[in-house]
Amino acid sequence: MQPLSINIEPASLDQVNEAWLPNLQPYAYQAEAYRHIRQALEKKETCCLFLASPTGSGKTLASYAYTILHQEPAFGVYPTNELIRDQERALLPWIDPKQEYRLLRIDSATLDDWQTKLELQRHSETLERLMRWEPTILTNPDILFYVFFGLYGGPEGIRERLFTLIGRYRLFIFDEFHLYNVKQMADVALLVGSLHAINPAYGRAFLFASATPDSPALTWLKDRLILPVEVIRAEPSTSPNARRIAQPVTLTLLPADLRAWEGDKAIVEYLPELQQFVRRYPHARMVTILDSVAGAIRLAQALRDRFSSQSVGEVHGFSSEAERSTALRRQFTVGTSTIEVGIDFKDEAEKDILIFEARIASQFIQRFGRLARHAKRYPDIPNWAVALIPDYVYHFLSNRLKNDQSITRPQLYQLIEAAYQKPEDFARYLHVHAPAEFQAAVAKMLSLFQPDDRPRVQDGLANAVYALTNKSSGTAWALYHRYQEANILAPLLTFRGNGFEVAVLDERGTDPGFPAKRYDLLFLLRRGVFEQVDEQTYLKKLDELEARWPELVARERRYSKPIAYDPDHLLGVYGYFVLKGLLDEGRRVWFEVSEDQVRGRRAQVTVIEGLEIATEPGLYLRQLNKTLKKKRIVAWFTDRHPAAIKLGHALPPLFEIYELRVRKAGGSLSRSAWSIAFNQDAFLVDSLGWSQDLRKEDEALII
Repeated sequence: MQPLSINIEPASLDQVNEAWLPNLQPYAYQAEAYRHIRQALEKKETCCLFLASPTGSGKTLASYAYTILHQEPAFGVYPTNELIRDQERALLPWIDPKQEYRLLRIDSATLDDWQTKLELQRHSETLERLMRWEPTILTNPDILFYVFFGLYGGPEGIRERLFTLIGRYRLFIFDEFHLYNVKQMADVALLVGSLHAINPAYGRAFLFASATPDSPALTWLKDRLILPVEVIRAEPSTSPNARRIAQPVTLTLLPADLRAWEGDKAIVEYLPELQQFVRRYPHARMVTILDSVAGAIRLAQALRDRFSSQSVGEVHGFSSEAERSTALRRQFTVGTSTIEVGIDFKDEAEKDILIFEARIASQFIQRFGRLARHAKRYPDIPNWAVALIPDYVYHFLSNRLKNDQSITRPQLYQLIEAAYQKPEDFARYLHVHAPAEFQAAVAKMLSLFQPDDRPRVQDGLANAVYALTNKSSGTAWALYHRYQEANILAPLLTFRGNGFEVAVLDERGTDPGFPAKRYDLLFLLRRGVFEQVDEQTYLKKLDELEARWPELVARERRYSKPIAYDPDHLLGVYGYFVLKGLLDEGRRVWFEVSEDQVRGRRAQVTVIEGLEIATEPGLYLRQLNKTLKKKRIVAWFTDRHPAAIKLGHALPPLFEIYELRVRKAGGSLSRSAWSIAFNQDAFLVDSLGWSQDLRKEDEALII
């Protein structure tokens, strides 16, 4: 199949003559958002705004204009720490030009720094001290979740005080909301519903900003919680007075086998066209966005082989801060979803070429929007985007588009939405499992109120839970206690869930920064050339790094603790590894467990123990499996192959469901592969609904 290239026309937005930020004329949608926020806060009403605008069209100023003009502190929530840093840079001149702590970026690392400066003992105490200043806060949803669910440890009363401090904020901003899964959206909906139920006359605005507007949370808030909801769209304009927000782009659609993770191979095969473009435009600069860290690392090496090694930088979850800080300024930047949001490619980071994988429609729209947002230093270099798409999407688009055809961005996005199969959204989770976690939050909130206020608040919270889940307070309590007794509740009381994390010392010699990190075990087993060491050896190696990186070494010592074996302990590492290199081709990895662990427990969330992990080609994993076998972990499993479940239920492409082999009494393994998912993923896949016969113990089960 030949690549298909089309021309995407520039996009513009209308501006309006309304008073707004100093020396700025707002776009129509910015002015509309400001009016709704001002009305809600000044009239002490609740409003929920869903802001749908393209990347690069001023969502940040649209969100914070009221804060800038009226010094109303906002609570900004962002899905990645990179995006938090980017927003801090953009907002400092507006909100805190003298750096008087009116704007604070708060993540785990900055809490560590403030904890040291303030001579405090815990993150909870540090966060409380910072929030008492009532600054505008830029943070991640994990920290908000911990505060809202009362999960921070510390001195007596700290949970209640933190919740009270959150309750003082009247403007909440959730950026890139399309990146949240159904559980995370449900948690946010409960937060909104609870704050409104506790004090409906306080006056709050909740703004949900995204380049892709469709969200089930909109329906939950509007039709179930009966809250005022407005959708504000940045509509493109062809008016001669409209201001351009996106430059023209040539878009090449390139079919690739993304299911087999061969996107980087497709790019390597396409490199001659890239080289030809760079020969024609020697100053051309490129960025790629892939889903696989291993694929990004392989592609970076392929680019180094063809271009100067100094011209290629890497930005992904395995990159150090030192590498990330320079990578964007290099001619060629290779990254993963880490740079999908939060990085504006302008000035020293300016790019002319964007190559990206697009497994789902929202991913296509989000990533395509990273390019051509600004006028460039070399305007003679055309903007060129190359989208790696599944074959079925390519066939759909190639039947409707012709080479060199020109279309608008809205036309492109409509085609993209129609072309892609919509992945499973796990909507049933809201009714099946959310009541248990909601009830945990309600119990914490009720403890904050005096007996005379408690009945009113209790009724309001119970109504919010019922509206969202269609489950009564009694049913939610019963589910909560059942999950608590079964030891499966803990994964629901986190925002992202936790996987199999290991401590890794990167000795590949390709990254100039701090080499110690915590990373995914499955990535290491699939791609790594490594040796496993014991904790003392790892700590000794950290000691050797302390003179150069004292703060980072202290942080790794703090967080690289061995994981505890109870199912409610989700933080900690499963082992310590020294990484020597990466494989070109990945190993096959699967889990193994004895027959007695799975008997009678198929297709339900339960606690499993005795797990082991194996690879092909084989690795010596005795030390790792010794830890893994002792760990009791929340899981869901059934006797169907992972591919059958992924394809049969249209699971999201990056959803983690693993191969499981069952060990019979004699030691032999089952002939067929089973599937297993862990922690939050276990609840999500369970919520799809499975026939009752799978939940019954099958005495004649053949494994």
